[in-house]
Amino acid sequence: MADCPHRLLGLASVVVTDTPTPPRRNLSVLFGLLALIPAFILLITGYVVPTVRTVRTSFTDASLMRLPSDSVGTENYTTLFGRFAESLVGPLLLGVALAAATLVCGGALAWLAARAGKAGRWTLRLAFALPIAAVGSTVAAVSWLLTFEDPTLNAYLAQFAAFAGLAVGLGATAYLLVFRRSTRLRDTWPGALLVSAIIVATSLAYTAQSFTFPLLLAGPNAARLRTPALLIFDSAFRYARLGQASAGAALLWLLLAVLGVGVAGWLILSRARIEPADQPEPPAPGDRSTWVVVSVLATGVAVLVGLAGLMPVLLRSLSLSTEAMGSDVLGHLVNTWMPPLISTVVGVTAAALAGYGIGALRPLGRYSGLLLVPFAPWLFTGLPVLTPDAFAHRGDAGEFLALIPPASLCVPVLFGSALLFRGVRWTRALPVVALAGLVVWVAAAQDLWWPLIVSLEPSGMPLPVLLVQIVNRFGADDAPVGWAYPLPVLLLVAAAVAAVQVLFLDRLTLRTGKTAKPEVTLPPAP
Repeated sequence: MADCPHRLLGLASVVVTDTPTPPRRNLSVLFGLLALIPAFILLITGYVVPTVRTVRTSFTDASLMRLPSDSVGTENYTTLFGRFAESLVGPLLLGVALAAATLVCGGALAWLAARAGKAGRWTLRLAFALPIAAVGSTVAAVSWLLTFEDPTLNAYLAQFAAFAGLAVGLGATAYLLVFRRSTRLRDTWPGALLVSAIIVATSLAYTAQSFTFPLLLAGPNAARLRTPALLIFDSAFRYARLGQASAGAALLWLLLAVLGVGVAGWLILSRARIEPADQPEPPAPGDRSTWVVVSVLATGVAVLVGLAGLMPVLLRSLSLSTEAMGSDVLGHLVNTWMPPLISTVVGVTAAALAGYGIGALRPLGRYSGLLLVPFAPWLFTGLPVLTPDAFAHRGDAGEFLALIPPASLCVPVLFGSALLFRGVRWTRALPVVALAGLVVWVAAAQDLWWPLIVSLEPSGMPLPVLLVQIVNRFGADDAPVGWAYPLPVLLLVAAAVAAVQVLFLDRLTLRTGKTAKPEVTLPPAP
């Protein structure tokens, strides 16, 4: 008992040393809230206000051809609801198929790779770098259309084949975050279930907003291949019925908001976070080399199947003819890549700042995850929901500024950044966020939706729109597909994906539940 005072003093010193001082805590609260301001401004101006105006317009007979408009009550919803429900069938079936392939193939490959250790994980990450980099929807759709000149070709099957490798690669990456710590089901089932829910929600949200493949490959099946995005596009920009288009956009947003709120609530309640996984790998039962062989063979077969769906894209990317582009090749390239770059830099930077504020600075302490709630209804919301309002309020901006996509804030990057910064130092998290920004930029530069609506001048037209016009008018085999997503650029993006996967993502793991409390070691008694 004589050493009790010394032990109590030692314990008191540990408590005092490990407890943040009030001024430091106040600074964390202040800077954490300040980091959220840019994201909140972009959320309100790019998502909240347009959504409110869209809902308001959906109850009117607004038209792009005349102003003002009169109230029609729920007439637009009554007229459109049946067609909207029918338009969901094909996309949701495609979403279920993509989700199933991702869950089964991606999950199995990740589990085998985790059992095989570093060799298996690195092989899987490197093998799917190219399919993950191939995110160009317009290039893929045009390539499939030119390669298989078959009027009976199903647009949904083509879309599934083109992006199955991408989906499986992303799914395997997500599951590796779970299995990096352990491959035992009793240890990983909460994280695996969370990842599975995110994959299903993402697949459904993506296919519900699909536009390019159904538009280009519909052929004689155009009536059956109408998607919610095509329904909104036709109502607003073919028939100028802005009120009906807004009703379709509101219905689509309601579906996406349910998915977003569900995923966000699960993330918050599960206390999900990404942490370093630098501890030594636990030994696998049996011969490790057997698991390596099985994992590498399974990965090889899966990636070959994924690359088979990309072959039209890879072959057409060699087409670098400039005849159809005229003399202004540089103008086409600038208007293809620069407007999405501006939107991406602004949106990803604001999202990363907000993620750092929520995840690292944690201004509300243990309740900081609740700061994700205002962003949740727009987690999966894309341009088809926001475009009717954005086009009606676009103003008189010049041609270049008009090509900048509206709603620049990248909400998925914000959620991912919050998970990353909560458990990982910014030096390790920043390359992952930068890679996410690169992929967002490439996907936006290949997107047909917004440029097709606002691009009017043939000179300097973004390449996705130019490709569609060339194919529709001439069906030309010499369409400059390679310029829209040049093969060297594709390979550079794939190299960046591979480097970040191996050097950074392979050292991270996803955890759920309460954070383990550090053990307090008392100083030895004198």
